[in-house]
Amino acid sequence: MSSAESTCTLSVIIPTHNVRPWVAETVQSVLMQDVEDMEVIVVDDHSEDGTIDVIERVVGADPRVTVVRAAARGGGSARNEGVDRARGKYIVFADGDDIVPEGAYRALVDSLAESGSDLAVGDYLKFSPDRTWRPTASMPAFDQPVQGVTLAEIPSMIFSRPCWNKAFDRDFWNRCGIRFPDVPRSNDIVPMVTAYVRAERIDVIENVVYLYRDRPGGTSMTSRASSAASLRSYLGQEKICADLVASVGSSELTSRYSSLIHDRDGFFHVRKFLASWTEPGADDEIVAAQLAELMSSIEPAANRVDVRKRLAMRLFASGNILAARAAAQTVDGGAWQSEDGLIRLRAVHALLEDVDAAAPDTISAEELLFGVAQTLENTRIVDADLEAAWVQLAVAAEKRFGDGIRALIPEFAQGSIASAASRQRVFGGSTTPLFGHDPLRVHARASSQDAVPVLWAPGLVIRPARTDWSPADAGMTCEAEFPVSKLPRGVLLQPAFLFDDGVLVSGYTDSSVPEYRPFENVLYEQAGAWVRLERRAHWVIRAPRRLAIKGVSALRRLVR
Repeated sequence: MSSAESTCTLSVIIPTHNVRPWVAETVQSVLMQDVEDMEVIVVDDHSEDGTIDVIERVVGADPRVTVVRAAARGGGSARNEGVDRARGKYIVFADGDDIVPEGAYRALVDSLAESGSDLAVGDYLKFSPDRTWRPTASMPAFDQPVQGVTLAEIPSMIFSRPCWNKAFDRDFWNRCGIRFPDVPRSNDIVPMVTAYVRAERIDVIENVVYLYRDRPGGTSMTSRASSAASLRSYLGQEKICADLVASVGSSELTSRYSSLIHDRDGFFHVRKFLASWTEPGADDEIVAAQLAELMSSIEPAANRVDVRKRLAMRLFASGNILAARAAAQTVDGGAWQSEDGLIRLRAVHALLEDVDAAAPDTISAEELLFGVAQTLENTRIVDADLEAAWVQLAVAAEKRFGDGIRALIPEFAQGSIASAASRQRVFGGSTTPLFGHDPLRVHARASSQDAVPVLWAPGLVIRPARTDWSPADAGMTCEAEFPVSKLPRGVLLQPAFLFDDGVLVSGYTDSSVPEYRPFENVLYEQAGAWVRLERRAHWVIRAPRRLAIKGVSALRRLVR
């Protein structure tokens, strides 16, 4: 249908699928838009939760609304069916669980009517029950309104590829033959990149035109992003996008697109897959080959991209998914997505073995050292398999880092690593440091009274001033006290257990350290179960120095 056959100003296309709790708010927000001669086409994709009933109750006899039961399954087909039924000069899309702010469609339509452009793009926000944020804040294309520009002139627009914050000239849409694919993941990125590339004129307006509801749960798209099928779908769609971007011939655009893959969407999808990966699967080689093909068709990652992201992507593309998993899951400060200690140990060991060959000079030796140390300290050895994997990683770490790792892990202090690991498994010791007091107190649990809680640093073992052992349901408990005045200053100490023969094992910590307080004489740092503390000078001694520093700073400001 050409634009000459349009019989209304705007067609709003809303695909729905099992969105009963939210669809009433969505439809009401659309019906409140102040666009004369607007039609709303709701295409329900085989909902099974009463979504249709809610829609029909909300719209009542409103002549602007047509409710259609989709002929085929899939969100892409539902959108395409809506486009085929559209009669408007312009078309927009909305999802059945989001909100369209008042005035949004009027702003988009007015811009297109004034400029004659092929599409108009508006700003948007995302929200969840506890926060609201603006994803476009890092996209310069949204910094100021413009009309009649090309994608090459606003290259960061490539970062924004949802379909619901845009209005399209329907004649342009049909002339380009744009269709949504029915794929498990990312069914709008190819249509949107196609529209960007084919458009001769693009408008960007400053209005917030869409509120995206970020909802967790098993039915959300985000929760399904981790499967191999979803990642394969995404990578297949992304390769088409890469070819479209290359056809523009803009170096700035290709650079932005490379950043999109290495630092944004690409890394997001890869990390989701890796976080749920537990063992080799039939699709691993296929997915790795897809990623390698995609990465070979784009520019190398820019230096500003986090080195751990670059490393994870490169390791994945080379087929080492275990090592890639370890690299990817340290991006958020070492917060692992899985509690599976065995996979964690094996993944970090694979990373340690392959990091040099796969990505020389990509990650610093210090980053790698502390990543390995945190993994060893945060893994409780509770069975023989964990013990074997722990020892394997520890031996490899000692070979690579030498004194560097020995200064961080008590098990390296005396005797064989294997013997210490075996002791840790059998002893099963853990600590609950009751910090923030003088004396410092450590509440310990263990299977026996064979070792005493201590504070450890390389070449230094501080025994408690008092211990009080008591029987417990499973083993023993111990209350140990350490007077702060007896602790050395400026030395990082960590809880450990000392056996009679001098063997040390880590004191796995299962509590959080106290918040920082200016007058506290002990500083703490924590990474999971790895807790370290440092005694500093008494606050009375520190205060004159602090006042002197403040005075000098104030004097410098006055001199300026």
